[in-house]
Amino acid sequence: MDAPKVIDFSKFNGPVYTGRERGVRLRAELNLDAADTSANVVDVVIPDGTYTVTSSFFLGLFGPSVVSAGSKDRFYQRYRFVAPSFLRPEMDGYVARALQEKNLFA
Repeated sequence: MDAPKVIDFSKFNGPVYTGRERGVRLRAELNLDAADTSANVVDVVIPDGTYTVTSSFFLGLFGPSVVSAGSKDRFYQRYRFVAPSFLRPEMDGYVARALQEKNLFA
């Protein structure tokens, strides 16, 4: 297994991360479809100065990865998040939503 891929949100014009299209575009730039089928872990670093990561952005970026993983636990095993504590429950909700609404990302 290679070193983990790192997604550092500080490189993506924060501190507010919004918009499904922006998330989808970033997903393509980062080639997350390939990361979903790789054996390697992806470290996701969201800086402390972040104000928000909206559901639309998160689901555009990670929705297909959540669906591909099939469960919250498997998604978080593949994508390891280092993020401000206030964002964790929000992201858990986004993951649950993606699993409930799988057809959104098919």
